[in-house]
Amino acid sequence: HYNTCAVVGNSGVLLGSRCGAEIDSKDYVIRIDIPVVRGYEKDVGRRTSMTVLNLSTPKRLQSSARLKNRTQDVYESRLRNIGGTALVMDKKSRRRMMSLAKKYHLPFSLYTVKGSLRRGINPLASKLAKRKMVGNPTTGLVTVLMMTTFCDHPYLYGFFPFQKDAKNRPIPYHYYPGDYIKPIKQNDGGHHHMKREYDFFRKLHKQGVLKMHVGSCEEK
Repeated sequence: HYNTCAVVGNSGVLLGSRCGAEIDSKDYVIRIDIPVVRGYEKDVGRRTSMTVLNLSTPKRLQSSARLKNRTQDVYESRLRNIGGTALVMDKKSRRRMMSLAKKYHLPFSLYTVKGSLRRGINPLASKLAKRKMVGNPTTGLVTVLMMTTFCDHPYLYGFFPFQKDAKNRPIPYHYYPGDYIKPIKQNDGGHHHMKREYDFFRKLHKQGVLKMHVGSCEEK
């Protein structure tokens, strides 16, 4: 059980946020989907305790590991960056991740969640939000709700579903560049879904269940 935890989403809203030091000061840091950390430490921190993988990520990692042009395999260096930490994924992905860890000679603690985790998420979220949550919960929602079970003071960073900020400046979907595996998914359907979850997180923020941080962490 931890006192303070950070769940770091991957929204481009983190660029220039200077949230790195604040994120690193938490007792436990969870990231989603093997993002790039190196080069962005000032904004996203450098520590990772656990990474939670999207259902499609292990497939992308595997395709990336097979690329002939090794400079295009963006995941090898990202995985090295978080070697020795906990990786959480669904059961189906475990074998894929085991073979990748072997291929890259990386030590990981692999944890699988039973397929039912996602099924249990919507009723739980609906209860907390006092309104029905439908559709497939995103990895972000699964991660945040999981964190509230072992953390007294959860903090959220980098969860922002909009393409422009309050000052109307464009915000990239992710704070880091994409990989070389098709399809590059940045569809609007996903955005709609994330918008609903964003509202849900705001609600939990107002209720004091967690602290949601959007914008810069230190006054310029």
